[in-house]
Amino acid sequence: MSNFYRSDFDTFSPPPRKDHLFLWTVFILLLTGFAMACWLGSFYIFGHPEDARSYRILQKLHKLDPPKRFEITEAPPGEFLTAQKLFERYNTYPPLRLKAENDELLRMYIDNYTGTKRLVPYIVGQFTILDTHVLTPSDVFPSGVAAVAEASDFPQVMLEHVYPAQGKDVEALKGMLKTGLDVKLAKTLDLAAVIHIQRLADGNLQFTAVPLLYGSYALKEGEGTFSLQPPPALNIPGGLPIIRGAELDHTMQVYAEYQRENTPVSTILDQPMTTPTTAAPTGSLLVRMNANLAPDISVPMHPPKGKHHGLPTPTPEIAVNSPAAAPGQPQQPMLAMANPAPRPLDPTSSQPAPQAVPVATPIPLSPNGVALTPFLQSAPEPVITNNGASWRTYAPGQMPRGRVIAPSDAAPLVDTGLGGERLYLRGNFVVTESEDNRAILRPQTNMLTSILRPGSGGTRVIVQYPAGVEPPLEGSTLARDESRPFMITDVRRGSDGAINLYVREITTPQ
Repeated sequence: MSNFYRSDFDTFSPPPRKDHLFLWTVFILLLTGFAMACWLGSFYIFGHPEDARSYRILQKLHKLDPPKRFEITEAPPGEFLTAQKLFERYNTYPPLRLKAENDELLRMYIDNYTGTKRLVPYIVGQFTILDTHVLTPSDVFPSGVAAVAEASDFPQVMLEHVYPAQGKDVEALKGMLKTGLDVKLAKTLDLAAVIHIQRLADGNLQFTAVPLLYGSYALKEGEGTFSLQPPPALNIPGGLPIIRGAELDHTMQVYAEYQRENTPVSTILDQPMTTPTTAAPTGSLLVRMNANLAPDISVPMHPPKGKHHGLPTPTPEIAVNSPAAAPGQPQQPMLAMANPAPRPLDPTSSQPAPQAVPVATPIPLSPNGVALTPFLQSAPEPVITNNGASWRTYAPGQMPRGRVIAPSDAAPLVDTGLGGERLYLRGNFVVTESEDNRAILRPQTNMLTSILRPGSGGTRVIVQYPAGVEPPLEGSTLARDESRPFMITDVRRGSDGAINLYVREITTPQ
């Protein structure tokens, strides 16, 4: 009986409880992996603000400072490189290394160059503006103007110079940066930091640069002013360079059209103020506003008393910015002195000829009373035109200095490249094909080789001519010496084994 009730009780007892240790183990591992991912992700986000997603997250967390306006005495240390030196440095970079370099340059700019010991690459030299682009919120810099320019002494380099500005300053910039102006970037005036390098389809390099000083400027001797302003934030998804692809091709067409329709007018950007003995330019003038004038000692308005001249002793002048200036008196800027030619001596007079009295020429002032120094002024028109080309052309024998080679010397360049060296091509050629602005040439010594040894390749010269210049007729011959060579832009080996020399016509017709 007792056994019967005990068995019944055992039948209805609950089953033993399971602990699910395996599921708990999997859950803990997942949490550990998630924590590691967050830890590594935070390192990536804070270490790579140039990434669009990282930049957006850091903006929402308020962990990013806007781009900083630097003073000339507190600017990040760097190296000043000409267009040729920049080309020589970055032309040999493979695509992956160039991408890593671009990421680092943009990262340094976003971080305001803090936490890095690397020297900032500043670009210097003279550039010719091809066209401008008004920045929109969809661009990396949401407001201002971007100007595309070509290096005057090294046409393989294109410069995209960004001028961040806001409001009415944008219109002033657009009106100032005209096609054909020559922009001179000097290390003592504007620190143009390179933040991106782009390799173009023709082998040239396009550099994007931003001025770190964001200076203030005046137009037409103080009648109008504008200032560059650091952008409050960047639109990283806009990408760099700003002007690229079809828009860059349109820029080249605009410049070519400008050269066909107008006589190029050269202006100098950031040109130092002329000396007192130099006549002021008669063209348009753009000046830089400089509110931090160093203390100067003014020049006396009268010549010193001579021992035998009997002239009165001049009263000493007080420096404009000197602490000795009388308080409460309006301070006037120092006057530049210009000495006129002395009058001829009167033969009937026994008195010695008086010394020439300097004439005071006032320095122009802004509406706020700030002395203005020249920033942009017109220069004489160039003598040489380029027949509508999108690159600079020269008179025979007047091109920049470079090494002249023959077609037979081009074979080593296929492997080594140009290396940033300026190379020219001379020789006797036969025209095998000709079209609108291009012709294909063969060296005359190469023609016999290609006939006797088919498939040997040889050397092929692809010449690009400026707009408005008729290429030579097919079957004709031409000879080029050291005074009228072609400029070599690229060297490649074709699929048929031939060495393709890509060159430009850079000399005006004789």
